[in-house]
Amino acid sequence: MRTRRFLAAAASAAALASTVLLAPAATADAGMGTAPRSPKATTVVLNPELVPVLVNTLDVRALAPARLTAPGGMPQVSFPITSIGQGVIGHVGGLDFTPIGGGDLRLTNFDINLGTGLLDAKAQLNGKRLQGRVDLFALGPVQPINGSVPSCTGTPAGLTLTPAAAAALGAPSFAGAFIGDACVVAGN
Repeated sequence: MRTRRFLAAAASAAALASTVLLAPAATADAGMGTAPRSPKATTVVLNPELVPVLVNTLDVRALAPARLTAPGGMPQVSFPITSIGQGVIGHVGGLDFTPIGGGDLRLTNFDINLGTGLLDAKAQLNGKRLQGRVDLFALGPVQPINGSVPSCTGTPAGLTLTPAAAAALGAPSFAGAFIGDACVVAGN
């Protein structure tokens, strides 16, 4: 139970980081500039209130070909889209975290499931792959970041922490916490 709770907490943190880092096709303010756009990618502009935890506490790092950038000072992560079909948008790359208490958590191969309204991923804890996929975020309406909704040249969605991910973190009250705004650009 303790390992599962630790894993859930790490997955939740990773989900937060991934949503924060998925934003090359979006910006929080037109005056701040835009990150380089990939023809097919999901970018998440991170909720700035989460950045200190992701960087200073969880030591989040992008796993190639994902890219973690901060154009105009707005942290975001971008994941290339590899497949689109049957209501699921597949991605490559991922995020690597150092969970509180040590260890290594990798979340990779994110999927956006339009049927369930969830973003999930494959997870690996301390080198051991976990079975199945972990539901990280719920898709919903975009929310303002630094006073305005990020622009998006594709399909926008707000990302919130799932109840399962929040429970796994040992913080069920964090269910529904706003992680960031995603922009899915699925075509040229």
